[in-house]
Amino acid sequence: MSCVRATQWDVVVVGAGPAGAALARCLRPRHRVLLLDRPQAGAAGASRIGESLPGAARALLRRQRAYERFLAQGHVQRGASVSQWESDTPVWFDPVRDPHGAGWHLDRPRFDAGLREGALAAGAALAPTVRQLAVAHEGHEGHEGGRWRVDVECLAQGGRAPSRQTHRTPVLVDASGRSMAVARRLGLERRGQDRLVCLYAHLPPDDSDEDQATRLCADANGWWYSVRVPSGQRVLAFHLDADDAGIKALRDPARLLARAQRHRLLAEIRPATMDFQVHAQPAGGGGLDPDATAALPDGFFAIGDAMLSFDPIASQGLFNALATADSCAQAIGGYLDGDRDARQRYLDGMRSVQERYRQRLADTYAAVTRHARERFWLRRSGGAA
Repeated sequence: MSCVRATQWDVVVVGAGPAGAALARCLRPRHRVLLLDRPQAGAAGASRIGESLPGAARALLRRQRAYERFLAQGHVQRGASVSQWESDTPVWFDPVRDPHGAGWHLDRPRFDAGLREGALAAGAALAPTVRQLAVAHEGHEGHEGGRWRVDVECLAQGGRAPSRQTHRTPVLVDASGRSMAVARRLGLERRGQDRLVCLYAHLPPDDSDEDQATRLCADANGWWYSVRVPSGQRVLAFHLDADDAGIKALRDPARLLARAQRHRLLAEIRPATMDFQVHAQPAGGGGLDPDATAALPDGFFAIGDAMLSFDPIASQGLFNALATADSCAQAIGGYLDGDRDARQRYLDGMRSVQERYRQRLADTYAAVTRHARERFWLRRSGGAA
């Protein structure tokens, strides 16, 4: 369906990715939930990157009643990781040392689809072809009470004209990822954003590649990540500055692969063919200011990357999607029950997460002393603009 008939909701969630779908599943069946999403890119779009969950996600998936569906999707238990980070000497980490247990390498399309299917099975409604969106708060003076108005235009099937509809809800959630589709319309901006770019490719399967390790390498101009995912493809990703002069050349598959193979940990990567594309996407972390968010009218929440996006070195993006959905669902439940402090407690929790994340990120980048004088690393240690 392109749009839905009902127009009155307890919660409208903009974005039906992992964060939005997990939130909708948490809120159902107690609350009427509408998910709004853009049309999917289809075969022409780039494959999604973000392929792992830590063992700590197990408790969240169980609480969100998604664990059994998740286990049936064929994800692979995460093996050891090996890095050349603080020095050229490889350092191994075995997941048996993780108190939460081993995590998973994900079949990302199945993971995303499973969360969405779980939300719909629980009774959430979905408008999957929203191409235009406008939001406004129809509130009382002081922003207390009132409702959110959400005007949408959806693509229609069979050559018919697009359909337009207005939805009203006391709770509006931005789960649109880094685009922050709602927050930006309400005047919020992402703060502390790093202009990090990820160049990545899904390499064709190599029958001789049986390696299950996650590989991480610091480079003078950035850092590399590679892992084989359940599809048999190998992800190869290079994270560097958006203004790096080498970006254009590295969009060439042969040059990206050759640059990676300079590192001992990546030297044996041999795709079956060179028939693959190199994609680029923004990857820098950053988040909404909790104080600015609190100043918006009642009933607005943000989750996942729309609230706080993590630098990929933290390997926490999908876990953050599930975790913020979980805590936001509790806050929304309290808010709809009349607890007007529920949103502030949620934002206070997000502020604490941001502070811990920033400190750990700074420590992680500061550890690469062997490249400390290179511009990429100076920027992340406060040594250069």
